[in-house]
Amino acid sequence: MSFLTIRLVWLAFMMLLVGCSGDSGGSESGRQSPPTPTQDQMAIPSSDVNIRYTGRWDFTNPLAPWVGWQGASIIATFNGTGIIAHIDPGTSTEWFRVIIDDDHFGSVRVSVSPGINDLILATDLINGQHTVELVKETYQGSNTTFHGFTINSPDLKGLVANVPEPSRRIVFYGDSNLAGDSLGHEHNNSAWEYSGSHFTFAGITSRMLGAAYHNISTSGETINGARNRHDRIDYWDASSLYDFTFFPADLVVVNLGANNVGQREQQIRTRYEDLLNTLRIAHPDAHIVLFNGYGWDYDEPANYTSDVVANYGDPNISAAVFPWVFEQWHGCEYDHAGMAAVLVKHVAQVLGWSANDNDVMSGFGIDGDVANGSFEDVAPFGGFGWRYADGLGVQRVQEASGAADGDYYVQLSDNAEIHQPNPAFDGDVVTVTVWLKAEINGETARLMVDFRDQKMWTNPLASTSVDAVLTTSWQPYVIQATAPIAGSMPVFNTRLTVTASTGATVSVDQIEMITDSL
Repeated sequence: MSFLTIRLVWLAFMMLLVGCSGDSGGSESGRQSPPTPTQDQMAIPSSDVNIRYTGRWDFTNPLAPWVGWQGASIIATFNGTGIIAHIDPGTSTEWFRVIIDDDHFGSVRVSVSPGINDLILATDLINGQHTVELVKETYQGSNTTFHGFTINSPDLKGLVANVPEPSRRIVFYGDSNLAGDSLGHEHNNSAWEYSGSHFTFAGITSRMLGAAYHNISTSGETINGARNRHDRIDYWDASSLYDFTFFPADLVVVNLGANNVGQREQQIRTRYEDLLNTLRIAHPDAHIVLFNGYGWDYDEPANYTSDVVANYGDPNISAAVFPWVFEQWHGCEYDHAGMAAVLVKHVAQVLGWSANDNDVMSGFGIDGDVANGSFEDVAPFGGFGWRYADGLGVQRVQEASGAADGDYYVQLSDNAEIHQPNPAFDGDVVTVTVWLKAEINGETARLMVDFRDQKMWTNPLASTSVDAVLTTSWQPYVIQATAPIAGSMPVFNTRLTVTASTGATVSVDQIEMITDSL
């Protein structure tokens, strides 16, 4: 299904929902059950054996199963031209992702208000077999209840047997980063419309490894908090215990500890050990990975999680770290793709699992180079791997005839900048080549390379800059910088920044960084 078709579906949804709110979802206040199907429609109860559920669902009432945690989904394969889900998000508006025929990149997000909603997932499809997946992106309020589908099916064929659940199973435990806070925004906007789960590293890693997954993560979570809540179906209800035999995990990934910083290191170590004791009981056969970011705080747990694992002495537990190259913020989609690539590489080493390619571009540079230096790739939410001031003179332009390389370049106007952090170490020599052109001969742009310590969002340890005088033709410009050696704080990151001068309009393309290490 094309992106255009999905947008048309979206428009149809906006026009057809009765009683829709100012968000993208709608509800009929006070209605307690789905509507009666019309001619050429089929009602599919939520108990239909051909519906596949992923996540921690409660099936006490099979005609109204409910779920809380983000990342849970409903998958069905149907014959027809369209499909409607009847769903109540609970006490708050929640965001969902609609995926038609496995088109993850072209999928759309919709918000759904409290009450039973007739959520149009697809319409005007070619009559035939299609697959739909509805993913719960957020967990803001209470639990979401599913009341079945209505299928537009001229042949009245209904659902067909679904693709079996993947044989691999992964459970993720995390805090706000893994819960997907600000996933769809490059500047840490905490509004719920920018949160999501599907393109966190939990979702991306699972798709790369061909696995089903649970994402048991929440904003502000601590190591001890996760230990207390690891077995809940409902975050708020300590009595809603999950039966782990329903989802025997092969792999457990723990991304916790950021919210414990400020406590004594020994206390944090002890809490990791207590959590591992608890998780080993819940997941007796799973390989457990402590997965933490480094380069964001002087006392970050990544400094010693490998030591925690070594001292714990379980050969089926390991530790891995990823570079926190998104400053003081939460990661967005392309950052999570980078985290997923690091995690998948680790899993391949410890478990021998093979993997598919990322379905989201990675914002992590590889082998000392920048990520997406020619701006050819883009994440589903629109970010392209570089940070910049929101809405201030930065534009990714598609123009094959006007690009220095490929089909895209970035245009900066009047003091606008783009920058990208990447890992670096003491003594690294960084050489950057940037192709630039100006709208008017003689306009200038500044290239800057700086180096930062473990708290990478604070002031740089050292910086080097070059003011380039531009022409109206593409030209390469080079800057070289050397990281400090043996300072009081070691180097953890470098940051490359390209800035247009006041009043200038500057085009940027084909950025390459070569890092020579000691």
